[in-house]
Amino acid sequence: MPNSFKTGDVVRLKSGGPDMTVSDGAASGTYLCHWFNREGDVWTPQHAGFKSDQLVVVNERK
Repeated sequence: MPNSFKTGDVVRLKSGGPDMTVSDGAASGTYLCHWFNREGDVWTPQHAGFKSDQLVVVNERK
């Protein structure tokens, strides 16, 4: 059964990478995710779509 994510979930690619926020999900199982890349003091917003089986939920920070 594929994973199901909702808007606002914090996820990461199973292969690693930055924490990302799910902003939208499609019926096809693709989730639009947003994150920031940092170079020095500059933060650049990024986004991409990923299939649900590529993602895992990141445990919430305490």
